[in-house]
Order: sequence, then C-alpha cells, then structure tokens
Amino acid sequence: MRLHWSQTIPAPLRGLSLARERDWLLALDGQDDLFLFNRVGAIQAQRPSPVPVAAACCAEDGSACAVGGSQAAVVCWLAPDLAPRWQRSLPQRATAIALEPLGRYVAVADAGCTLHLLDARGRTVWQATTPRPLVYLAFVPEKAVLIGAADYGLVLCFGAAGECLWRDGLVAHVGSLAVSGDGESLLLACFSDGLYRYSTAGPKQQRIPLHTACHLAAVSYAGDCLLTASQDGRVSRRERDGSLRDQISFDSPVVALALSALGDYGIVGLVDGTLRRVDMRSDERLN
Repeated sequence: MRLHWSQTIPAPLRGLSLARERDWLLALDGQDDLFLFNRVGAIQAQRPSPVPVAAACCAEDGSACAVGGSQAAVVCWLAPDLAPRWQRSLPQRATAIALEPLGRYVAVADAGCTLHLLDARGRTVWQATTPRPLVYLAFVPEKAVLIGAADYGLVLCFGAAGECLWRDGLVAHVGSLAVSGDGESLLLACFSDGLYRYSTAGPKQQRIPLHTACHLAAVSYAGDCLLTASQDGRVSRRERDGSLRDQISFDSPVVALALSALGDYGIVGLVDGTLRRVDMRSDERLN
C-alpha cells in the first residue's frame, strides 16, 4: 500500500463519506464545516453546515449530500456544491443518516427511536419505530433494503415499505457498519469481538475473529476486499474471510474509514484532521 494523496482539514475530523461512483469524498470537521474533495484530493466545495451536525453523508453518485442536526431537530439536503436545497424538521435530534446510492432518498434516525425515509423533495415516504436510537444506517445498492444498527446489541433490516424484515440482538458493541453491493456482506465492526457478517436474507450471523480489536470496517462493492482499523492506528487490508493481506500504521488514531467500490484504494481519516488516500494496488507499505 502507498500514499496517493494527503489533505488536512481543521481538527478534529468527525466523519467522512465516499461517493464511490464519482470518486468524491465528503469530510466533516469539529467546527461543523463540510469539505468535498475530488479524486486527486483537490477541494471541490467547502461550506459551513446549515446546522450543527450529528451525522453527514453523500450519495454514491455524488448527486447530493445530507446532514442531520445534533441540536436542531432537522435534516438538510445539500446540492453537489454543498449549498442547502431544503430543510425538514424531525421530532428529535438526528443520530444517523444515509443517502440512497442515486440520491433518491435519505434515511434519518432520531433520538426518539424513529427512523424516517424522505424522498429527494423532502416528503416523508415512511416512518418506523426502533427499540433504541440507531447510530448507523446504510442502503444496500442492489436491493430495496435499509440496514440500521445501534451502538450495542441491535441490528435491523428494513424493506421498501419500512417493514422490519429481521432483527438481531447481538451481544457486542458496534463501531461501524458497512455493506456490499448485493447485501451478502453486512459488516459490523465490534471492537474485541472482531467482525460480524450478516446478509439481507436473515439474521444468521457469522463471526470473523481478528487478532486485533477492530472498531472500523469498510467493504468493497463485491464484498471480496475488507479494510479494518484498530484503535492503535493500524489499518489492515483483508480478504473476505478476514485473513490479513497487508497492514500499515499511523501515528494518530483512525476515526473514519472508507473503501472504493473495486477495493483498489482506501480513505483513512485521522483524528488530527488528516485525510489520506492509500493506493492498494501495490504491495508497498506506508509507515
């Protein structure tokens, strides 16, 4: 693995979202400023968020971005240049957000245990009640399915009409959620418990034990390449079964992780505001 480009935003880095079809990257800093980078690491757009941010995301095709409010109970839809398009109220503050890959819908979970699905004009499509507030959300690109997870002991799968297709009460803390294109790899990074894999077919889980604790994970579109991060700053490239292929280390804690559709590069976000695009087509190591 080798460094392709590096950028720095004002620390701390609070999150990132990769528009894999456009090779664009959305990043959020501790001052609620939003940054959009293109495939070579140049800034495409930069704006303060319309509201204090609990969570932010972008569509896979780069057609839209969205933020959920951490104080004001709202969801904001943003254009590709990060300009606000519309804003809608929520019953309570947002806890998680996800955009459908083509930017047709946005899913928002709030602190009142309600999951909302809105269309691109801000109209409510459906609402669902969850046992606890969800902190991770992801659409499955090839299926009309939405996956949600709480930070401990809960993962759910929702259908096109908002019905709960299945749920599981796994006994583990969850650090991140990642999904493959076909939904056969729904990965939860569970710290010392390693990775848990589900599929859209049902709540049967497969535990993937790792030699180091894992709090972040990302998966390629085909599900054949994994990227994991441990709390000591190590980022590992893995096979589908979790076996290690390569590993690099960073001096600052890793707080966000993303993987390209083909698994040929990864984005590593460090707490100090550094964003690094790492080329994984080479076996060279970056230390």
